[in-house]
Parts: sequence; structure tokens; C-alpha cells
Amino acid sequence: MTFWGLLLRFVRQRWVTFVLTALSIAAGTTLVTGILLLREQSEETFSQKETGYEILVGAKGSPLQLVLNTMYHTGTPVGNISLDVLHRIEKDRRIGSFLPMVFGDNVQGYKVIGTTGQLFDGFEYRKGRAVQVQSGRRFTADYEAVIGSEVAATTGLRQGSTVIMAHGMQEEGEKHDFHSVVITGILAPTHTAIDRGLYTTMRTVWDAHYHEYREQQEEADALLEEAEGGDAHEHEEHAAVADTTIPEDFTTITAIAVKLKSPVFFESFIRSINDGTTAQAVLPVREIAGLFAVVGNINGLLLAISWLVVVIGASSVFIAMYTSLKERRREIAVLRALGAHRRTVFALIVTAAVAAGLAGGVTGIVFAHGGLLLAAPWVPAQTGVPVSITGLYVFEGTVLLAVVVISAAVALLPAFKAYRVDVSQHLTPAQ
Repeated sequence: MTFWGLLLRFVRQRWVTFVLTALSIAAGTTLVTGILLLREQSEETFSQKETGYEILVGAKGSPLQLVLNTMYHTGTPVGNISLDVLHRIEKDRRIGSFLPMVFGDNVQGYKVIGTTGQLFDGFEYRKGRAVQVQSGRRFTADYEAVIGSEVAATTGLRQGSTVIMAHGMQEEGEKHDFHSVVITGILAPTHTAIDRGLYTTMRTVWDAHYHEYREQQEEADALLEEAEGGDAHEHEEHAAVADTTIPEDFTTITAIAVKLKSPVFFESFIRSINDGTTAQAVLPVREIAGLFAVVGNINGLLLAISWLVVVIGASSVFIAMYTSLKERRREIAVLRALGAHRRTVFALIVTAAVAAGLAGGVTGIVFAHGGLLLAAPWVPAQTGVPVSITGLYVFEGTVLLAVVVISAAVALLPAFKAYRVDVSQHLTPAQ
């Protein structure tokens, strides 16, 4: 019988143990691969070093929160800045291009971003890549909007659809139902947070907030007049014909993406903004690097635990091989008597362990990919990190090789024991 025939028979005789051992290895491999895949996806998403802008300007507060909310649509805005900051930027000769943004509402859980036509003219979300309308047209008037490709795919909204904005960042927020927004177009996929937004004019967002404020004031005034015995209906008629000019307090900006004409202006521009009391300028790359410096330690701990699971799984190879060695000593002695060399017996034990490690490693990688694909619709909504596993990564080959090496290593002692089996002693009937 050939070596491979012996190996197949060896595995078939203990197939339950082989399968359980492979599954225990697969559990650890799934954890290791899953953590590495998520880390890879996170770094690809958050380490956008090739963005078409270098600086974000927003309200004083957490610089990281400003970056995460503006660039990745996670969390809540730091606050708002006045239009005076925008006017200063418009006149600043150091600036090549800029894009103002107003947050504060959502449609079915996706952020509404008030902005300008500069979204389509002059703004680059990546170097050399501009926002394109895939179908329909760009917004040209208040209460018109375009939506990102992910919004269109998950909500079913299309050109001509009408939506009602909800206040705040939660889908269950109070509806601005006094005026609907018409979808005029769908943006081409960018594989960034832009795909998860609805874009309209800044005045649309301002008007919605001011209208909500007026309604609340009218309700409060009506209650007061009713309590004082006045006529609330007369007030309602007066409010309906009131001047609809939006006050300055409601015409604020959440963030401004800025691209400078030259990197030499970075420090002077940032200093000119940060020296004031109303706004801050941050470098997104610097903030994300700081984030990963913290998160990297957590990833390392999780990865160490996962590798420990792999080692424990591989140790089951050792336990299974070592405990079954006594039962197989006579079988090994027969093989030796029939002409099998010691090296053949040694290689048989190690190869069986390698086969279990290889089967478990491949199964674990498949499970990791399958699990992330199943979680793909949920992960972006909860974390803001899109999951797009389209192929294998180089590190997965390294993980598989490490699993196989560990499995082979733990089988060395049982294999050495089999190598030293005394043929004459274990072929006697007493044995």
C-alpha cells in the first residue's frame, strides 16, 4: 500500500476525532481571519490618505469627532459655526477649493447633508475623482436632492421619489412634514461615506429647522394665550403670513472641507482658524492615525486571544494523537514488520496532523468570509465601516501556513513516540 493510501486509512479509522480536531482549529482560524479582515476593511475605510481635501473646519470640540462625523457619517456633529467663517474661507487666497456642509437631519437613518453646487464642481472626494451623477440630474433648487448609491440600493428611492426629512440623526426623529424633498438624481458609487448620504441645498436644511422652531413657538404661544383667555386662532393667522426670512442663528455650517493651493500653507491656515474662539481646523489623516494607535492595541489583544484559540485547537491534535498511540502501537509494529521504515511512520503521524490543520485552516477562512458577508448589511449601519470582501488577502495565506506549522509542531512528540515503537515487543500475543 502506498504512503497516501496508508494516510487515508489512518484518517478514516479515526474520522470522528479528525473532524472534531479540524473544527476546533477552524474556530480559532475563523476568529483570527475575521479580526484581520475587519482590521483591513477599517484601515481601508478610515485611512483615506488620498482624499481630495486636506483639512476640515468645524466647531470647537473634539477633532476626532469632527473627522468621524464629517468624513464617515458616524456619531453626532461637534456643533455649528457661523457663516462668517465660511465667508472668510471664501476670501482666503491660500485656498484652492472648499465644500461647506450642514448636518442635522436624516432620511430613513441616512444623513441629510446641506451643501452647494460645489459638490459637483471642483470638489474631489479622492485625488482626481469628482462626484458624478449616475442617473437623473443634480439638485438645482431648494427641496431637491440627490442620494448616494447605497441609499438608493437599501431604501428603494429613485429619481422622482419624494421623502420627508426627520430631525436629528435617528430615524425615529420628529418629521419635517410641512414640505417633502424630491429626489432628482442618484450619485455614482464612490465606496466612501458619500454613498450613504442625501444631498440638498443648505437653505433646505436651514428652512426645515427654522420652520420647526416657528411651529414650536406658535404652539407655545397658543397655549399661553389659551391659558390667558386670548384667541389662539388669531395668532395662527398672523404666524402664517409672517416674514419667512431665515434668521442668522439658523444659517450655520457644520463643517467645511478645505483643499489648500499648497502644503506650505497648512500650518499658517490651521493656526489662523484655531487662534479664534469659534472654529477649529484639523488634519483628518493626523486624527485617524491617532485613532488607530489606540485601536491597534485592542486589535492586538483580540488577535492574541484568537491565536491562543488556534493553539488550543491545534493541541487537540497532540492529545488525539498521543492518547491513540497506545491503541496503534500494534498497528505500527505490523507496518514496520511489513517493511515500512521508521521515517514513514513518523511522516504518517505528522502528515495526518498537517491534514487536520489544513482542513481546519481552510474551513476557518471560509467561515470568516461567509460570516462577514452575512454581516455586510449590518456592519455599515452600526459602525460606518463598509464590508466589501471581494477576494483573498495576502495575510490569509500567512494565517493558513501558521496553522499548518502549529499543527505539525504539536504532532512531533507523538510522531517521535511512533518512530521508536519496538516491533518485536508489540507483535507478541501478550501485547
